[in-house]
Amino acid sequence: MPSPKLTSVKSRPSDARRGRHTLDPDGYAYDDLQPMVQTCLEAGVAVLVRGHPGVGKSTLAAEIAVNMRLPLEDIRLAQRDPAEIGGVYFPSADRSELSLLPPPWVRRACREPTLIFLDEINAAVTRLHQAAAYQIVLERRVGPFRFHPGTVVLAAGNLEEDRAIVTPLSTALANRFAHFTLRADIATWLRWAERRDVAPQIIAYMRANEASGVAVLYNNDGDDAFATPRSWAMASEVLSRGEGGASRRLVASCIGLSAAQRFFSFLRTYELFHPEHVIERGAAMDFTKGACVEASFAIAAVTALGHYLVQNEARWQPAWAQHLVQFLRSPGLDVEYAFLLLRDLHARTDITERLKVDADYRRLAGEIVSMHATMLS
Repeated sequence: MPSPKLTSVKSRPSDARRGRHTLDPDGYAYDDLQPMVQTCLEAGVAVLVRGHPGVGKSTLAAEIAVNMRLPLEDIRLAQRDPAEIGGVYFPSADRSELSLLPPPWVRRACREPTLIFLDEINAAVTRLHQAAAYQIVLERRVGPFRFHPGTVVLAAGNLEEDRAIVTPLSTALANRFAHFTLRADIATWLRWAERRDVAPQIIAYMRANEASGVAVLYNNDGDDAFATPRSWAMASEVLSRGEGGASRRLVASCIGLSAAQRFFSFLRTYELFHPEHVIERGAAMDFTKGACVEASFAIAAVTALGHYLVQNEARWQPAWAQHLVQFLRSPGLDVEYAFLLLRDLHARTDITERLKVDADYRRLAGEIVSMHATMLS
C-alpha cells in the first residue's frame, strides 16, 4: 500500500540530521528544545515557548520541573479567574487600608523554589489576567509577595496560525522572555511513544509514513478533531476499546475523519501479519512476494513483532531465538528494519541478553550491525 500523500506541512529533515545546534527559525523538536529551555531557566531567564496545540508544551514544563526538582504550578490563564492568579484585596478591621490575600500557589512560590508555568499566556484573556502575568514575569512578585530567588517562570502560547484568538504581548513583556518555538517532529514523537507504550499500530503507521513529512503527525485541517501528537496519544487509548465501526469512530473523534481513514487503510496491511505465528510456530516470511513487498508491510511486521515480544517476554521459550533469527533472515527484509527491531528489543527488554547465547544470532547480529554502520558511513 503506498504511503498517503499529505501536503499541509512540508517535509523537513530531523534535527539529528541537520545538526542539533542549528539555528532554526521554524522551531525545534522536543528533544532539542528541552535542554535549551532548562538552561535558560537555570540561569534565571524566563522563557516563552510557542507551538501548535498538542505538540507537548505542557509535557515540556512537567519534564523540566522534574529535572530541576521543582514543584510545578500550572496556571492556565484563560481558565483562571484573575483572583486565582493575583489574589483578592480585603479591608483591615478598621477599614483604613486594604491587604492582599494571595492564592496558595503564590505563598509556595515565595516560600520555596518553584517552576511557575503560565500556559495560554497570549490567549484572549482579560487585562486583569495580563496585568497579573506582567507582574509575575517582570517583577517576580504578586502584590507585595516576592518570589523565592530560586523560583523560575516558563510561559507557553499558541501560534497565530492555529485558529486560536491570540493577543499580542506588549513589547515590555515580550522582551523579558527568551523565545522558542516547539514544532512537531515524528522521530522525536516516536521515541516518546515507544517509552509510553503507545499502540504499536500507531507507531507502525508513523514509521511507515515518516518520509511523507510531519503532516501525518500534525495536520490542523479545520475540523474540530485533528491530528496532533497529543490527539494521536488519545487515539491510542481508545483504539482497543471498540470493535469494527466503533473503533473507527472512537479514533476519528480524536484525530479527525481524514486522518482516521488513512490510518485504518494502513491498519488493513498491519493486520495481515501475525507475530504469534512467526515467534511461536516459526512461520517463514518472504518480503519479496505479494503484499509483503511493500515497505509499509515490512515496517508493520517488525513493529508488531517487537510489540509482541515485549508483551510476552515473561513467556520466552528457547525455540523463539531460532524463530526470531529466521525472521531476521527473511528474504527481502531490509537490514534497516532488522536493525530497528533489535534496537527496540534492546531498549525495552532483556531479550537480546538471552539471544546472545545463540551462536547463529551472534553471527547475524554482527552482520546487521556491520551493514547498518556501512549504510550510515
